[in-house]
Amino acid sequence: MNSLEWAKLLRLLYADLLSVKKMQKPDKIYLDNPNLLYALTSRPVKIGTARETFVVNQLGYMNDVVYGKKTGDFKVNGRYTLKVGGEGKSYDQIADLPDSYILADGIETPYRHKLPIWIVGFLY
Repeated sequence: MNSLEWAKLLRLLYADLLSVKKMQKPDKIYLDNPNLLYALTSRPVKIGTARETFVVNQLGYMNDVVYGKKTGDFKVNGRYTLKVGGEGKSYDQIADLPDSYILADGIETPYRHKLPIWIVGFLY
């Protein structure tokens, strides 16, 4: 699978927890580019999968992104906890974590800890 990651077809994410499992298999596997989701399937693409794939694709080139197994969806650079969802996504799940944010689809402007998902294209 590492060859597919080097070829930029897959993104392999490991949990932010220390464990021996990291040497065995990834916790999450994403296609490298969200456009591949639409090119490779004959079924409708789940919007949640497309959102998460987009976030991993945009943040993964210049940042260290790991799977937030117990907290949020992703942990970026060992500091920021991100939860991905639609405009109705609640902040309750990650409210007690420092530097935690919701990346929401369907909103235009940031509000408190809820950021529009498109903003990840500008974060380096």
